[in-house]
Amino acid sequence: MKNRLTLLLICTLLCFSWVIPAQAEEESEDVGMLLHITPKAGHAEALIKGITDYHHWVANFEGHMRYNWWEVLTGPDTGTYYAYSGNHNWADFDAKHDWDEKSADVIKSNVMPHIESMTRSMDVGMAEVSHWPENWEGYSHIQVETWYVKNGHFGKFNKGLKRIVTALKAGGFPYHFGFTRVASGGHGGQITLVSPVKGWAGMSEEEPSFYEIMTKDLGGEEQFETFMADWSESFKVGQSAMLKYMPEASDYGDD
Repeated sequence: MKNRLTLLLICTLLCFSWVIPAQAEEESEDVGMLLHITPKAGHAEALIKGITDYHHWVANFEGHMRYNWWEVLTGPDTGTYYAYSGNHNWADFDAKHDWDEKSADVIKSNVMPHIESMTRSMDVGMAEVSHWPENWEGYSHIQVETWYVKNGHFGKFNKGLKRIVTALKAGGFPYHFGFTRVASGGHGGQITLVSPVKGWAGMSEEEPSFYEIMTKDLGGEEQFETFMADWSESFKVGQSAMLKYMPEASDYGDD
């Protein structure tokens, strides 16, 4: 088990090229790698130091992958970490480098001794139903929520979601959000709703609300209730959690 865990993390951190944002806008298939990492008891601080040191080390090599790290603040996974690298093409995950072997040694020595368990999954961005901030400054937290689209209901789900997102954008919805679909490593029909917020204060309700915008767009309260009742039959909502951005662990020392 220990050897398999070591190999999993090493392959994840080494074998995939980083696509810079300028390229991602034109070429990226918006594929992302998500790691869920549980530190050993009492090893959280040492883990973060180890991964930060590794990031600064690997930043000297061309083609290295870049992760943003997040601490889980709520839910059953509280105290664990998520690390995410996005804006990739599928072909990027076949890349190999002449520094891979040395990098593997660094990970084994500095990172692996502090990890209890890890899982990884692959997702693909859903740009057509996302509304990300143009400027991410101040967005220190993200609320994540897992949705599961029912078998045979994807058409209905997508149609309803596109109607909602179009209305929210046109109606001046004061929040940002994005959706990703899990391509590997999750459950069937799994979709993640990601809502960036500026700290806990960003969770406060502002106007116009979702209800106000959708009621106006659909022509009244009765129409809104009918629409939501029908659309909600296409999926179910799962677990949610608040995550806090970890700038030190996400730093590669080359910005």
